[in-house]
Amino acid sequence: TLAGMPGKVNSLHFASNGRQIIAAGGITGLNGVAQIYDVASGKIVHEFTGHRDTLYDAEFSPDGKILATAGYDRIIRLWNIGDGKLIRSIAVHNGAVFDLAFDPTGTVLASASADQTVKLWRVSDGVRLDTLNQPQGELNSVLFTPDSAHILASGADKRIHMWRFVSRENPALNPVEVSRFAHETPITAMALSSDAKRLITTAADRTLKIWSVPELTELAAYE
Repeated sequence: TLAGMPGKVNSLHFASNGRQIIAAGGITGLNGVAQIYDVASGKIVHEFTGHRDTLYDAEFSPDGKILATAGYDRIIRLWNIGDGKLIRSIAVHNGAVFDLAFDPTGTVLASASADQTVKLWRVSDGVRLDTLNQPQGELNSVLFTPDSAHILASGADKRIHMWRFVSRENPALNPVEVSRFAHETPITAMALSSDAKRLITTAADRTLKIWSVPELTELAAYE
């Protein structure tokens, strides 16, 4: 049992080496906290504070050197895990940031927000590479496919959105490839299978669906 998070825990992720877990949460209206736990001992090894409201997500970079945090205060922060120091803050979203995702190389960060956009950021300097603004509702989830070919997002507009990932180094438009109506109610979460050939989505009406990737053809539905 890993204890010590003040308030509600909103996200959990393993580090790529499996030895650590990052938890994000905090107390609404007061602070946001991200804590890194050692899996073997259960002890907190790093704690990151500074957000003025609860965190919805905290993500390790693929190489495990950078931590990205974001939440209700609309601010994205990048931290150096080694010394715990803040690298930079990004405050451009007009709504809470619900989800973050690094691309497989760790050079680009995606943020999904209540302002109905996904924004892409260059990790090295915080430059915005693109704003993906086709969705018509709050976005709860965003992810990159492991081959870096696509970006997927979903949320309140009940659709799965997929863009071709183009802006890898410099600002560019990432073209929409698919916008698929998926559920009768807002999509609350999504995940890729380990081989990245299947996408699983869940919705507020407690349904679960499995989709092929990248075609986004429905393969199975569970009430």
